[in-house]
Amino acid sequence: MNTSLLAFGDMMNDVVNYFANFETATDGCRTVALWLAIALLIAFAVTKLVLWRTAPAEGTDARQKKANRIALFTLLGYAAAAIITFAACYFSDVAKGEESLVPITFYPLLVFAVAAVAGGFAVALKPVKAVKTAAVSVAGAALIAAIVCLIVYYSSGAAGEWNGVENDPGNSAAMYICAIALTAAIIGASFFADRTKGFDTRAITFGGVCIALSFALSYIRIIRMPMGGSITLASLLPLMLYSYMFGCKKGLVAGVVYGFLQAIQDAWILHPAQFVLDYVTAFMAIALTGCLRNVPALKGRMRTQFALGGTIAGVTRYLSHFFSGVFAFGVFGADYAEEYGISALANPYFYSFVYQSLYIIPEMIIVIAVGTLLLSSGNLRREIMRYGEFEKPAAPQTQQAGSNA
Repeated sequence: MNTSLLAFGDMMNDVVNYFANFETATDGCRTVALWLAIALLIAFAVTKLVLWRTAPAEGTDARQKKANRIALFTLLGYAAAAIITFAACYFSDVAKGEESLVPITFYPLLVFAVAAVAGGFAVALKPVKAVKTAAVSVAGAALIAAIVCLIVYYSSGAAGEWNGVENDPGNSAAMYICAIALTAAIIGASFFADRTKGFDTRAITFGGVCIALSFALSYIRIIRMPMGGSITLASLLPLMLYSYMFGCKKGLVAGVVYGFLQAIQDAWILHPAQFVLDYVTAFMAIALTGCLRNVPALKGRMRTQFALGGTIAGVTRYLSHFFSGVFAFGVFGADYAEEYGISALANPYFYSFVYQSLYIIPEMIIVIAVGTLLLSSGNLRREIMRYGEFEKPAAPQTQQAGSNA
């Protein structure tokens, strides 16, 4: 009983720490940004509900499109303000000695964030192919540069040495192979299963809202693991629903953005390939939730499509974290084997299997169960079909007048 109360107390302390932390300027900025994001999400949801309830049938789409556009510019403005404020607070804390700054990782990520938001503004103002191409090219180049800088820094072994971990060449090679193979498989499966077109204002707006909602929910942690990972209040559900509504390809982009946000929120990075496995590939896998939505055998069975697609996404995410646990964090298994008297934990494969199973499996069960329950609502299913991007059934061919019967 006392142990349960202590665990509950620790959980509540973590929640309070995330939702009301003002120890440093950066912590205060993060707390205010979180509450503003929640307020914006509530405002967006209420606006959509009011429009849906009150708009006349013939004017609903026009009013919804206008609301989406306003929401998109509000979201981009919020992101720009958050980047500027966070950077200012972070520099202030660094000057006070309360935070440390690693230039080779911080500045490239900052440039990528600025390029992504600026590109979003450009596309929103002038959604033509040339502007979209330029925005994606600039943001993509910034992302590649940031990844290269991360590889250079973490390949040096500085992060591993700080955590008491030596860089093993064999494990490094294995992580690179796993990261490349899994990432390629996820991208290939997503493009094979998804035939939707590029982003439009609606897809960008819903994507931004779902990413923000998932990020906010990720702060509500039921159980927090000691070396990264947690069981949350169905935090991945918005991302999974987005991937189901708009397709795997758009889900890939949303997953990558969310992964970077998670890396900023609570990073455990020892190696560049481990970063890819834990923060890029693992959340790209969530896009596979939508991989079965166009399967003819499951046509009209939305709950089954979501549950099976979510299971595929969960298993793929599990594999990504599992390989990271084996080759990057497996060395810590010996410490847990000694602490708990379970010698098998010294085996990195068994250690990673146990560690990942303790939080990923319950997390995915919660998300799929809640999602399936929500999809039991006929109204929600109709709204998903209305606003999502699904293959339209082919129009029946009609015979021309005067043709032979």
